[in-house]
Amino acid sequence: MATGDIHSVSAPQGQTYVAYYPFLRATHSFDQSALESSVAGGCLDFEAGDLILLHSFHATGWGDGTSLATNKRGWIPSNYCEPYDVQQVRPLLVAILNVLVNPRPEDARSSQIAVTTIVSGVRSLLDGTDCLSQDSHLVRESKTIRASRHTLLEEVSVLVSCVKNQSPETSISENMVRHTYRILQRAAAFLDSFDSDEYSYLSSTPPVEYTSEISSSVEDGGFTGVGLSLEYQPVSALARLNFLYDATLVCLGSFLNSSYVDNRAPTKLLLTTRRAAHASRELLALVETVSSRASPMVYSLEEAKEAMYNRITVLVTAARDVVAAQSLENQDVVVTETQKLIDAVVACVRTAGLCLAKSKFVLDQVGDFDLEVDRRYLDYQLQSQLGTSSRRSSKSESSYGMTAATSLDDESWNMAPEPLPSDTDTEVKDKKTRTTLQDRIVYNEDGQVQGGSLEALVKQLTANNAAPDALFVSTFFLTFRLFTTPVALAQALVHRFISLSPDEQNVLAVRLRVYNALKGWMESHWRKETDNEAIPIIVDFANGSLKSALPFASTRLLDLSKKVVNIDNPLVPRSMSKLGIDKSLGILLPDSSSVPTPIVNKLHLAIVARYVREGELAPNILDFDPLELARQITVKESRLFCKIVPEELLGQEFSKKAGKSTAVNVKAMSSLSTDLANLIGESILTGDVKVRMNTIRHWIRVAEKCLELKNYNCLMAITCALQSSVILRLKKTWEILPPRYHSLFAELKSIIVYEKNYASYRTLLRNTSPPCIPYLGVYLTDLTFADEGNSDFRTFHPDMEDSSPIINFDKHVRTTKIIADLQRFQVPYRFQDVPELQAWLDVEVNRVHEMYLQDQHVLYRRSCNVEPKLGGTQTHSGIGAGIDVSAVTDAVSWNDERSS
Repeated sequence: MATGDIHSVSAPQGQTYVAYYPFLRATHSFDQSALESSVAGGCLDFEAGDLILLHSFHATGWGDGTSLATNKRGWIPSNYCEPYDVQQVRPLLVAILNVLVNPRPEDARSSQIAVTTIVSGVRSLLDGTDCLSQDSHLVRESKTIRASRHTLLEEVSVLVSCVKNQSPETSISENMVRHTYRILQRAAAFLDSFDSDEYSYLSSTPPVEYTSEISSSVEDGGFTGVGLSLEYQPVSALARLNFLYDATLVCLGSFLNSSYVDNRAPTKLLLTTRRAAHASRELLALVETVSSRASPMVYSLEEAKEAMYNRITVLVTAARDVVAAQSLENQDVVVTETQKLIDAVVACVRTAGLCLAKSKFVLDQVGDFDLEVDRRYLDYQLQSQLGTSSRRSSKSESSYGMTAATSLDDESWNMAPEPLPSDTDTEVKDKKTRTTLQDRIVYNEDGQVQGGSLEALVKQLTANNAAPDALFVSTFFLTFRLFTTPVALAQALVHRFISLSPDEQNVLAVRLRVYNALKGWMESHWRKETDNEAIPIIVDFANGSLKSALPFASTRLLDLSKKVVNIDNPLVPRSMSKLGIDKSLGILLPDSSSVPTPIVNKLHLAIVARYVREGELAPNILDFDPLELARQITVKESRLFCKIVPEELLGQEFSKKAGKSTAVNVKAMSSLSTDLANLIGESILTGDVKVRMNTIRHWIRVAEKCLELKNYNCLMAITCALQSSVILRLKKTWEILPPRYHSLFAELKSIIVYEKNYASYRTLLRNTSPPCIPYLGVYLTDLTFADEGNSDFRTFHPDMEDSSPIINFDKHVRTTKIIADLQRFQVPYRFQDVPELQAWLDVEVNRVHEMYLQDQHVLYRRSCNVEPKLGGTQTHSGIGAGIDVSAVTDAVSWNDERSS
């Protein structure tokens, strides 16, 4: 949620009241008692309709706020609130903010001036609603309005009396702040009385009018294509959705004209493909907006969106293949590739219809809504503009409204995935584009930062026109040590602050954003082992430029500078990020039902406890209930999984050897998975064939329960153990396993099969809500590919004289998204520990670990002993000697070196 700025209003001579901290209004009630105790600390309870003063906004979606109703401060989930910035009350908001931002002026005269502006704000509110006089028609006719107006004026009178009675030496008191809060609450209630009355007295903003027209024709001799122009389009999401769907169908329908696939029109084909991609991108952007409104997430819509993206990718590839085939002058190849193109078009049409249907389903649930009225949308009007094969001009627009005239030749056209480069004489009309070139920053077509210099990224972080995107902020602070140093970042932020001219527009807003960036860094992202070297720069800045401009901010930074040098954990707990990744807090709140009762037998627990103490009479694995065993393993793995911090996943830290890596929790979880797999193998390789079969059957049931508990990491460990060579070679044992368990095991294997890069498992994971323990190896593989498959730098503009490289920020965004997806599952399970079983697991895991360190072929020899090879002497091989869960992911070896 963007914080937004409340606009400046006129103020007494010589003063400027800039409202920087926004007010919010709760749309839903929030009770922290429903949260786990580990994350509830510091959260703020509030009721629907309460007003909240937002002090700061965390990139995770949580904010630090004060409830005006209770005067208490704490963390609030932003998706439970909405900005409160009603036009009629805006002068009052600005006046109140002046009191709250600077609550301790030097003398009582300042207090009187502050109260005067508040009174002026109330007067402006009453005047704007035509209720200034008690004789006004609205006040006389409506009992509700009359009562709320009276209550508001009474509260103003109390505030005035409070200031009059204070001594000249007394500054603004906490009592005055409380009365200020109450005034704003009464003002909000006064405005609410208009909505609750039998008439609607407040005028609303008239809707933006729009016109849209779609017409198409496909003629034998030419092409009627989709022209792109910038017009104000429907602000209704449903109307825009229908409009873009129709436009997309028209673009895709253009492929069915046979003139596109003959050898005389390769440029037409590529240009049509580009237009189809443009239309589809706009449709997908709107689908994304609709999807973000759904809580909880509608996974079928997410799948349709992902499928549409893949279909368009296939379409673009097919179009390129057709053009390439035409150059070979082989008609058979052309026909084959053309059929693939037509199949891709049909698939796109079907998937677009699916996106439309699923989006309408969400709109039916959440209601239609207006899109941004100040955004210029691409207008897909059908124009006949490609009637000849001679040189022609086209336009390329981004979704933010950039228009650039570019000369196109049939011979020079190519389907590059990046936007078309402009010629040197291109007239750039968009203001953002001009700024982009000057500040060495590159955006993609959706307005997201792809790369930039450090100075440009810092400017983006502290932009004066709007709060920075939450994903950008999270990515920047999480990964900045990979592309710069803490000292360089501190210097860049200080330079951003001092380089502003006092006469520059919104200078205070920018300086506050610089201060907030430093404060956020120190409160939530500080790492003393690397960042302490930046402390002298920050202290000098706080004592100098910052103190003269923002004294209260200087005091806060100096205080933080003293605290962070010795801390090991963030001052503002970053555990909040676990609940704020997808802003869908509702699906993460724990169930209010009681914790399930453990399924244990007292006699069996006594046997387990004695084994743990004395090491005698080892319990039989078959005596453990499969569900309870799955729960206890899940509890143990969940503790490790929830301890993993983002820094362990950056820069392939997890791939370093033990002792040199800081990814201690990742390696501990890796080691536990491998030890569990070896424990499973050892438990099977005992007794006669019937006992072995029963043990395999028991572990298949445990794996089934892990699937139900959404512990996919343990599911992977069990299936890997059962598929290892030391177990699979037990043919006699597998032959007597009941068919039902063969089928169940095949079903479990199909879930985590490696084919198509774990496609089945990834689909399952997308439809999974926390708590959950995902298979960690897939995330580590994705992080490795993101790191190694993308360069650290990219070329700013190849056609410019200064084409020095800039930071490839898109690489770090990809990394952050992967980590964010992992973090959303870091929610503890509500299972009760069984101390005896937990102790038994610790003993057995440690025993198997030591056994494996001493002899890596012990399991293979046991396997050969229980079922010898037929007709030969037993030998052992390093292959399959032990069970390493990480080995199934051949893209990255993330398991710790067992011998180190």
